Amino acid sequence: MLEAFVLAFWLIWSSERDMSILTESLVFMFLVMVMRGLISFQAPEINSLWFASMSLQWAYVGLVFWLVNRFSTNFSTTLLYAAAGAGGYYWLAMNATKWVQPYVS
Repeated sequence: MLEAFVLAFWLIWSSERDMSILTESLVFMFLVMVMRGLISFQAPEINSLWFASMSLQWAYVGLVFWLVNRFSTNFSTTLLYAAAGAGGYYWLAMNATKWVQPYVS
């Protein structure tokens, strides 16, 4: 939930400037790794399943950043995109490993 809130806040904060989409999405995913590590008090088990699920989440975050950067015309649409993007990210973060597990194993 904290990750989704940070994503929504980042989208709202970045709405009036040109974003470097790939770089900012990578920085966001690095923050996600740090937040998850601090919350669970352990480092992640880095394997192919973890890499594939984090790559899927990174692609989603990049897509949401691109949508806000490209189609946000005013503050209302930014709020709408931020809420939808954060909700989608929260759902994806809960289900990403289930989605990629058949392809990785």
